[in-house]
Amino acid sequence: MTEQDHDLINEFKKRIKLLIAKQDGLKQENQRLVQQISELQGKLNTVRDENEELVKKYSDLKMAKVFSASDDEKQEAKQTINKIVREIDKCIAQLNV
Repeated sequence: MTEQDHDLINEFKKRIKLLIAKQDGLKQENQRLVQQISELQGKLNTVRDENEELVKKYSDLKMAKVFSASDDEKQEAKQTINKIVREIDKCIAQLNV
């Protein structure tokens, strides 16, 4: 083998070592990212559970407010509904013409 062949082989070995080092670094980074994803998914699940609980509580509060509405509020709601129904009736009547 010539001197040039030895130089090429040494350069090739150097580059392979560099590639192996980069691969090891990328493997470690990948493991770190996989662990981070797992942690974030756990946090996401916790937040989703909290959100579902809050939505349920909000729904319960809305329902409680309906039952505790004053007579004036009930009367206003009835008037608003009646007004909407009359407007719908007018629209239907115009369509029938």
